Amino acid sequence: MTTSVPKTAEPARSPRRWFGLAVIGVFVAVAAGGFGIITVNAGGKPGIVAQTVTYDITDTSVEINFSVAKGEGDEVRCTVDAFDKNFEVLAEKEVAVPAGTSSMKGTETLRTPRRATGARIHDCRSA
Repeated sequence: MTTSVPKTAEPARSPRRWFGLAVIGVFVAVAAGGFGIITVNAGGKPGIVAQTVTYDITDTSVEINFSVAKGEGDEVRCTVDAFDKNFEVLAEKEVAVPAGTSSMKGTETLRTPRRATGARIHDCRSA
C-alpha cells in the first residue's frame, strides 16, 4: 500500500501584497534620503545664532540691541529691521560681524516713517 502526502499550498503572491510592499519600500527610501540630507547639513560648520535682546520704540525710531554668535573665522552679515502690526517692514539695515570674533553685541537705531510695533535681527548669512 502506498501513502501519498499532499503538497502544501504555497502562499498566494497577490498583486495587492506586492503593492503594499512597494509602498513601504518607497516610504523607507524617502525617509532614508531625508535623514541623509539632515545629517549632511547638520554635520557641517557651526551655525550662526542671532538674537534680539531688547528694543525701544518711539514714534519715529526704534533702537534695537542684539547679539550674534558665529564661527570665529567667519564674516557674517545680518539684517536688522523694524516692523508694524501687519509685519510690514518700516526700516531695515544690514549689519556686519567681522571675522576674528566669535560673538558680537550691537545696537542700531532705525528711523521709521511711523510708529513701529517691533524689531528683530534675522537673515544672517556668511559673507
